[in-house]
Amino acid sequence: MSKSPDQQTGGSRYDHAVAAVSPEWPVEVDLHLHTTASDGTLTPRQLIDQVATTTLRVVAVTDHDSTEGLDEAIEASTSYPQLAVIPGIELSTATEDSELHLLGYFIDASNLTLQKTLTKFRSERVEAARAMVDRLAELRRPVSWDRVIELAAGSVGRPHIARAMVEAGHVETVAEAFDRYIGDRGVARVPRPKLHPVAALELIHSAGGIGVVAHPRTVNRLDEVVKQLVGAGLAGIEVYAEKYVSQRRDGYLNIATRHNLVPCGGTDYHALGAENEATPGTNGPPPDTPSKLLARAADIHGHQIGSVPVGLA
Repeated sequence: MSKSPDQQTGGSRYDHAVAAVSPEWPVEVDLHLHTTASDGTLTPRQLIDQVATTTLRVVAVTDHDSTEGLDEAIEASTSYPQLAVIPGIELSTATEDSELHLLGYFIDASNLTLQKTLTKFRSERVEAARAMVDRLAELRRPVSWDRVIELAAGSVGRPHIARAMVEAGHVETVAEAFDRYIGDRGVARVPRPKLHPVAALELIHSAGGIGVVAHPRTVNRLDEVVKQLVGAGLAGIEVYAEKYVSQRRDGYLNIATRHNLVPCGGTDYHALGAENEATPGTNGPPPDTPSKLLARAADIHGHQIGSVPVGLA
């Protein structure tokens, strides 16, 4: 018998997901996209050029622990009057027994507190990544550190190591690299320090933003963590995301309803070229989701919201 979403024990976000349920509405919103500023393979401009050819009207660029791609993405969007770009971020956080990724929307990327913390995160990411490369060498699965840096071209992370492992012939897929070597229970895994989710939510709030739980299927004891975050001002949770079957999607929608959270979502697109990778325009939350999130931001910050794109203000 499958576990309900609030009883689940988590899993890797690189697991192969099952077939998706197509939304009942035109897909006009994708609130989870990545670029070369973290672990995506498209530059911010390339990403915006691609999404502009789809049905999407509002997107959020949410690179891992980085805002470096936001200016380029927003500038690129000026060529497409139909498209609004929400400045966002994805923060890696952890509880005692689980990792949780927190999406931040409407953030002020120039906020000094935010940038100081992100600089520290990126330094810790590099240290942990280098230690994992050293451990892989000890396991006779060597990859070139220079190649990892080249693949990253931004914020270094485990996906870059995984791609280097595929290139070196040690594994066939990124998912296999995570499962066997660098995932949370992998033999070469070296964790880095992470903020508690509540502290990360406070950081997002300090930059004028609001927080949303990303890919909840990866979180242990989800309902307990959500209750904590709701008390700290959580705004939403991804529901229409990845490739959830109807039962899983409905379970997350139930959590959102019980806690008065905005049901969010997107494709978590990295342009990795992986089999069955969801592409922008194929999945996303209802078209009124951005306005609901903006209303939550106004409830929290009044008129001091970090950054609101033209077209949503």
